[in-house]
Parts: sequence; structure tokens; C-alpha cells
Amino acid sequence: MEIEAQKKNLLGTQIEIKLPGKFSYFFPKCFSRLLEIENNYSRFIENSQLSFLNNNLGKWQNASSEFIFLLKKAAELNSATEGHFDITLKTALDSLGYDKNYSFRKKTIFQNPLRQAAAILRGNILIDEKNKKALLNKQIDFGGFGKGFALDEISSLLEKNKIFHYYINAGGDIMAKSAPGEKEWQILLEHPDDSSRAIGKIPLNGMALAASAPNRRKWGDSHHLLNAKKRSPQNDSKCVFCLAKTGLEADAYATAIFCAGFKEGISLSKKLPIQILLVSAQNRVYKSSRFGAEMF
Repeated sequence: MEIEAQKKNLLGTQIEIKLPGKFSYFFPKCFSRLLEIENNYSRFIENSQLSFLNNNLGKWQNASSEFIFLLKKAAELNSATEGHFDITLKTALDSLGYDKNYSFRKKTIFQNPLRQAAAILRGNILIDEKNKKALLNKQIDFGGFGKGFALDEISSLLEKNKIFHYYINAGGDIMAKSAPGEKEWQILLEHPDDSSRAIGKIPLNGMALAASAPNRRKWGDSHHLLNAKKRSPQNDSKCVFCLAKTGLEADAYATAIFCAGFKEGISLSKKLPIQILLVSAQNRVYKSSRFGAEMF
């Protein structure tokens, strides 16, 4: 089968999509949907729906059904991961310098103490699903599962249009499916210390694989993967690869397991519907029994 590939920089990373040549006309629709997702949910775009709610804390605001879906999923994932997946880390990320200007300079963030108290008393996120409204008491960030959500959206778009052979790579988070009679996609697992090497490979067909590691977004002694309970960078692990049924779950669970730390991440993974490969800061490797990778 002849395969064509196209790449674009979206969602803060490079997106690569591979399709059978006869479906190459569908690339623009895929990238158009990805651009829509970025424009709606990026915290780095001033007029995004997410930025609007972040800039209007403590007030009920209109929110799309999709935005409410993401808020509800975030709450479910927070519970499932025992608090390790947390979309309310935006202020902590900003304070480390991971802001919309990518300044990478640490700063002190002052919060209104009355607003902080309100957040504690009423909860950080309130949803009125019937009237399609949401109220935030704390700024949020969808970065922990945004790329995974995008994978699911493009996969769904393709399959609704009878395209069942595809590969979607959003900065290392991958969804791939093989048509009947075609070979499974073989995915290389990037070495956490050298991006030009791989530590193994794994076949992927109808599943999502997400990777979480600080090496691509690291500055000084900081990076973007924060332990949700300590509000500081997690340094117990080098990388995690997570295999799940959906992109959103793979992305979120990879984030949570990395941010939980090596030992707690292993324990947490055993309670979740996933398979993982986790490498500690001391190069210890844990691999779930059904994470079917061939290690190099």
C-alpha cells in the first residue's frame, strides 16, 4: 500500500499524519480540526475559550459541550489517578517560567487570598451542564491530555469517513490502526537520554501510545511535569510509555504516572486499564506484563 505523510506544527509540537495515498485529499480536514482544537483549548492563545475562562475566575461563563466534556474527563481522571492528574497546575507552571511567552524564568505568582479561600470552599471547577456554563476558581491547563484528545478526534474523523489505515503522531503521542491484511505499525521507543536512539519497539494497531518525559521541555533545574501534590518538577523517573485504548487516556495516564514518581507510578499503573514501560532516574526499568515491546 502506498503511504503518504504530511507534517505541521500545531498544539505546541510537530504533528505527523500518514494515510494511504488514495486518501491524501483528507490531510487538510485533519489539520483543520487540529487547528480548531488548538484555537479553542491552548492556554498560550489569548482569545482561546480556555484563556477566556482562565481570565474570568469566579464567574459563570458560557462553555461549549466539548469544553464541559474535557472538564468532566479531567475530574474523572483526577479521581482515577488518586490526584496525580491535575489540570489546575497552570499557576505553578507559570511560576516556573513555562508561560505563554516561554520565558523560562522563575517568578513569584501572587494570588488573591479571598479567591484562594473561595477555591478551597467551593471547589476549583464548577459545571452547569444543562445550561452549558462553567465556573473556574483556579486557572487550568489541558496540556496533560490535550494531544491525546486530538489523537482521538482525528482517529474518529478518519473512521467516520471510512479510512481505517492511518498513523497519527502528536509529538510522541501516537494513535495507529492497520487495515485488514496490512502490517501493524512498528513504533520506536525513544531513548530518554538520546533522542537519536531507541530503547525498543512496539507494534501498534487500534491503540494509543503516549510518552511522558521532561527532556524536550527542560530549562535549568525545571521542567513541565509537576508532581501535583508537591507542585514541583518530578525527577524520580526519566520517561514513561503508556498503552491505552484511547489517546486521551494514554496521554493523561502517562502524565500522571510520570508525575507520581517511579515507585508510586508503578503502584498506580496496576490499578488502571493500561500497560506501561517506566524508566527511573537510576535507569531501572519496569515493564507491565502485557506491554509487548521488543527491547534493544
